[in-house]
Amino acid sequence: MRGLATIFLATGMALGATAQVRITEVLVNPPGSPDAGREFIEIQSCKPNFSLQGYWLIGIDGEYLFNPGNIHWAVDLSAYSTGDNGLLLVRDGSSVLLPEPDSATTVVVIPNAFTASGLQNDSYTVALVRNFTGQVNDDIDANDDGVIDNPLWEEAIGAFGWLDGEVSSGEVDAVYATQLNGVESPVEDRTVAGDTWEPDVIIFFQNGAFLVADAGRVTGAGDFGPFRTDNDEIVVYNGTLPSQFNREVTPGNLNPGDRPAVDGDVNCDRCVDDADLLQVLFNFGGNDASSDVNGDGVVDDADLLIVLFNFGNGC
Repeated sequence: MRGLATIFLATGMALGATAQVRITEVLVNPPGSPDAGREFIEIQSCKPNFSLQGYWLIGIDGEYLFNPGNIHWAVDLSAYSTGDNGLLLVRDGSSVLLPEPDSATTVVVIPNAFTASGLQNDSYTVALVRNFTGQVNDDIDANDDGVIDNPLWEEAIGAFGWLDGEVSSGEVDAVYATQLNGVESPVEDRTVAGDTWEPDVIIFFQNGAFLVADAGRVTGAGDFGPFRTDNDEIVVYNGTLPSQFNREVTPGNLNPGDRPAVDGDVNCDRCVDDADLLQVLFNFGGNDASSDVNGDGVVDDADLLIVLFNFGNGC
């Protein structure tokens, strides 16, 4: 085991667990009206058909008038698993958004999942957490100072959020994403000539880059798409966009440049190789969740065989 640890450290491989699920795309404010019934949140797992037992999506108000820290809505994903490609699309209406989701994607339709009026377009935070213990209208920020003092989850997986830039005397909005292992889009990045635009769509890519943008209809599109990001009201963070990106919003489809989930991929790089084999061997006999490929609670011969059987896939 010491030899394996030396190999890991020498090659720069991470010994810590990698998040098995991440938010990949969100349509907060679709072009036209009403928003409700046309919004979505898409998540992706490293493993195909990954059980989402214990996972929740929650929306957190940040607007001063709506009580910063208030749980606006909560969606329990425990009954679902991601699809063969690792994707799950949560919809708040049954009318299909274009382009249609990939047939390998799990699509979950929950009418009014994000409330009857849809996701808030004011200061807001959306988070993916594990083992949520609260309920709608609970408050995670009792004194409204922008700091979470009443966490209602076991683990924060990821989040995104923004301030709307509207400031009144004595009123202070809040955003909680960075406290939830997530990212925020600062007001100054979305302000042009004194006017601040609010995000319509957020897209995360496997290369680490993500964008926040306004959205409009593709030429000739109706209320259910296809939609595309704006040319001007767009901010790109953490690198550059994949060359395949054509500005299209793609609910339930892999984002440009992304690769599907692969059996045996324990380090979430979509390639089953030496790194995955070494991680399973290093955690052999333990219960590391990312190395437990078959999800039976222990890292053993069965997990090792899955990695070996799929060796080279996705690379």
